[in-house]
Amino acid sequence: MSNAEVKRKLISKIKDSKDEALLKDLYSLLKNESRSEILLLSEEQAKAIREAEQEIENGHYLTDTAVRKKTAQWLVNLVHYSIY
Repeated sequence: MSNAEVKRKLISKIKDSKDEALLKDLYSLLKNESRSEILLLSEEQAKAIREAEQEIENGHYLTDTAVRKKTAQWLVNLVHYSIY
C-alpha cells in the first residue's frame, strides 16, 4: 500500500470515527511523532525490569508455544470441571 493510500484510508477512518478516546489517542500519537521521548521509570519499575531480565538470563521463562499449550490445557480443565 502506498503512502498516499495509507493517508487516504486513515483520513477516512478518522472522519467516520465516533470514538472520542481513539481520536484523542491518535492525536496524541501523531502530535509526538517527530519527537523521541525518553521514558523515565520509577525505581520500582526499573527494579522489576532488572529482576525480569535476570529471570530470563537464568532460563526462567516460557516460550510462546509453551504458554499456548498450558493455556489450552487450562481451558480444557476449566470446561471439564465446569461440567461436573
